[in-house]
Amino acid sequence: MTRMEIKREKKVKIILKGWTSNQISQTEGFAFISQTPKAARAQILTFRDQTPRILICPSIDWSWSDVVNEVAGVVTDHGTRVSRGSEVSGIVQVPAVLGTKIATQEIKEGDFIEIICEGMEAVAKVFSGKK
Repeated sequence: MTRMEIKREKKVKIILKGWTSNQISQTEGFAFISQTPKAARAQILTFRDQTPRILICPSIDWSWSDVVNEVAGVVTDHGTRVSRGSEVSGIVQVPAVLGTKIATQEIKEGDFIEIICEGMEAVAKVFSGKK
């Protein structure tokens, strides 16, 4: 099943709003959840296919920079447009939705996510279901 088929077959489970550092960007992929950079690095090594992945985590700072460089996008619970997470995602040029407050609670491993960033605001549309 392709990503576009998932979006057509499934309804949006939830829309999360937050901040971004990227002026205009968009991405999509499948969620993977990690609480620490070390755990995220280990998870990335297990990905065998080339499917785009969206990192879901509590927050990001410079210790996550190598992880952020390996994903299609990021959604966090904490962060603002002037936080370390904004700096990291802006410099690495990865679309991010920062400061949603509930991303790690609401998004499940394997959910399909579409990130849309415009100006300093961003949304993550979450579609339930595995690929």
